[in-house]
Amino acid sequence: MSDNKPQIALIKKSDLTLCDSQLLSENQLQFILRPTPEKFKRKRPAKGGGTWDYVSVGYIQKALNLMFGWDWDFEVTEQIVNIEAKEVICKGRLTVRIVKDEQTRTITKTQFGNKDIMFRKDGNIPLSLGNDLKSAASDALKKCASMLGIAQDVYNATEFKEVVIEETVFKDVALMLTNCENADEVDAVYFMLNEEEQTKYYPLFNKLKNGF
Repeated sequence: MSDNKPQIALIKKSDLTLCDSQLLSENQLQFILRPTPEKFKRKRPAKGGGTWDYVSVGYIQKALNLMFGWDWDFEVTEQIVNIEAKEVICKGRLTVRIVKDEQTRTITKTQFGNKDIMFRKDGNIPLSLGNDLKSAASDALKKCASMLGIAQDVYNATEFKEVVIEETVFKDVALMLTNCENADEVDAVYFMLNEEEQTKYYPLFNKLKNGF
């Protein structure tokens, strides 16, 4: 069995938040708690060897647009160019707005992003500080969005669990899925469903099978 078997948490709708006055809707919370689609995940070399998983800034912008109806802003509040350290740093602030009870509420997150400076062939003159700063700003935006929970399965994989709400899947089926030890057992649960249910929940079953 794979050590990367998907982890599923079975919860009630009321468990989505512990706040009495939650700003985010159930749909927004579900969007945050679901895994990032594989087609948006990418890899890049890591310093010291290996690779890092990441998502593009385009995916982050799309996620913010879908979650908040394009009603969000991102501002670079500070930037540092350190030629000696060969690095640029941007401090960014993400603000999202939510209308609830006929009132507009805001959530603000602040984080830093960085980018190694690209130099010309002679190694002394930066190739384009503007492009480096844009990359650092994009990095800051992604880190701010991750504080809202967007792409948390990519940037905080060891702590992420896919959430299945009891009301969206039959409770006994969801419980059986969490106890499956191999792909055959997942198939057995899948074939207990009727055709409509199989179509609806196929992506979840397929994800589980691929984890073994």
